Amino acid sequence: KKSSGKAQKITITNDKGRLSQDEIERMVEEAEKYKAEDDANKNRVEAKNALENYCYSLKSSIGSDEVKDKIPADDKAKLESAIEETISWLDANVSAEKEEYEEKRKALEEIANPILQSMAGGAGGMPGGMPGGMPGGMPDMSGMGGAPGAAPAADPASGPTIEEID
Repeated sequence: KKSSGKAQKITITNDKGRLSQDEIERMVEEAEKYKAEDDANKNRVEAKNALENYCYSLKSSIGSDEVKDKIPADDKAKLESAIEETISWLDANVSAEKEEYEEKRKALEEIANPILQSMAGGAGGMPGGMPGGMPGGMPDMSGMGGAPGAAPAADPASGPTIEEID
């Protein structure tokens, strides 16, 4: 068996479809340039979703069996009307700004909270919790004492204490 003595050199490269260093740097610059815009858009979408969730949460709360009979009919109609109005506004203003969504939520809360508070006050609390949390925060229960069998409360003016437990 003889060889012809011919030698061919073949180089295989995989440069096709690769990004050059300049293209990579340009893409990184663009990403940084649009980051603020993306963050603003994210905040806007989160505010829209929060308002939408609040509307539907309220709607299902006032329609639930435990609650619907405890809200006076005129209050319920007022609240349902405000919810529907807000949902219609949401559908018509899909590209509104974050601040507009927050203002709408605040306006709806101003209508809903007094109604829910008066109902919860007379009903001993709303099952499943109130949408949007407890307006005004938690009641001050500092005079209630601790759990049965717990050590007596120290002077509250002395500040918090830390006890080591091994």
